[in-house]
Amino acid sequence: MVKKLILIGASTGGPGRLHTILEQLPHDLNAAVVIAQHMAPHFISSFVKQLSFSTSFEVKEVVDGMKISPSCVYICSGECQLIEQRGSIVFVHREPSDVVYSPDVNTLFSSAAELSKTIEKMGIILTGIGDDGARGSKAVFDAGGACMFESEASATVYGMPRCAIELVPQGKVGSMEQIVEAIRRFGGIHV
Repeated sequence: MVKKLILIGASTGGPGRLHTILEQLPHDLNAAVVIAQHMAPHFISSFVKQLSFSTSFEVKEVVDGMKISPSCVYICSGECQLIEQRGSIVFVHREPSDVVYSPDVNTLFSSAAELSKTIEKMGIILTGIGDDGARGSKAVFDAGGACMFESEASATVYGMPRCAIELVPQGKVGSMEQIVEAIRRFGGIHV
């Protein structure tokens, strides 16, 4: 079973940031990466293909019941939640309902916070408009996970990171380079 989860939430300006992060991580990262990038569902499959071509990771679009494996990248659409089932972490995927954002970062992060404490979690909020991810980051932090937020100087739009910092002032704030370094350390890769 996966022992480390890296959760990333992003909106405006996020796709470029995600390419930058994933291009700099080794394929044998000792963690699974789950991404909620605000994007219309019909663009998700082409985004998955773009990331697959530009990174060394296996990149998958989330489907209901999919099991998580280490060293893979998962792209959410709609509402994605994580649950533990028969010794595995599994996605529960639903079409968006009454959430404002799709995919919803708060839903993803909050579900991860409820997973077993033996699973290490790191929540990252990148550039974006609005406040999605703030409540989810608080849930991850309160469950013992690490949180990191893109700095105002680095972010294209500082809304999402700012709101997350307001709710989780104990989280780390950093540039893209610092975020990549933190992910590498979390994933067991020496920098």
